[in-house]
Amino acid sequence: MTRVLVFAAVLLGTCLYAFRRGGAPERWVAALLLTAAIASYLLPHVRGYTYFHVEWQRVAIDTALLGGLVAVSLAADRFWPLYLTAFHALTVMTHGVRAYDPAVLPIVYTRVAAWLAYPGLLLLVVGVARHHQRLRAGTREFDWTFQRRGAADEARTCHARGAGLRDP
Repeated sequence: MTRVLVFAAVLLGTCLYAFRRGGAPERWVAALLLTAAIASYLLPHVRGYTYFHVEWQRVAIDTALLGGLVAVSLAADRFWPLYLTAFHALTVMTHGVRAYDPAVLPIVYTRVAAWLAYPGLLLLVVGVARHHQRLRAGTREFDWTFQRRGAADEARTCHARGAGLRDP
């Protein structure tokens, strides 16, 4: 039970930090992580029986979280969501390994699935800290890749007009 409380505290602290100091991708990832944690908490828990077999509701939650992380990774103008998505993909694959080979010890299944969340939280903290550092330095920061593309198109248009090439 202590491990669960420690993880909940670390998750909550990380997500509050992301909501307070992070950009849009950091806030989206924090919301996804909190939603998945709450959904997992609401699953029935039978002491001594959880993780002895594949819990398909937990697989569905982890797969939905993976889909959300992939979407953020593809749209965000940052690299860290890709790494967080990779760590979470390992968690989803852990469910697949357990489904394929029921001989995998429950303690291994539990530890791998649970402990892979910590590097993801660390990546979120680093992403928020770097975002905040860039903002303090006055660097132009884009949250999403489509914003960068829009800014590049705008710069090209301004440059072309400044060079005497006017629209008819």
